[in-house]
Amino acid sequence: MFRLSLLVLLLVVFTLGASLGYFNAEPVHFHYLFGAVDVRLAVLVILSFLAGALLAVLFCGIRILSLVRELRRARKQFRDAETELKNLRNLPAASDRRF
Repeated sequence: MFRLSLLVLLLVVFTLGASLGYFNAEPVHFHYLFGAVDVRLAVLVILSFLAGALLAVLFCGIRILSLVRELRRARKQFRDAETELKNLRNLPAASDRRF
């Protein structure tokens, strides 16, 4: 059911995107940092979306890598603490003699 609804949603989004591109075929004059270019509006929207998505993936990827490194460090500390606890449990108990 989930796959079918996802497929229908993707089909609707694709249809809306195709109709947007078809009805906005006129070129627009786009000024960017190093010059200007005439490009179709739909292409400009798609390129802007892709640039935003790539930046989001880049920034999220950097954050995920730092979290993975932190998790690895925490797991190592946990293993070391477990080993120390196991060694302490295996120590012979000191006899409590009263003289």
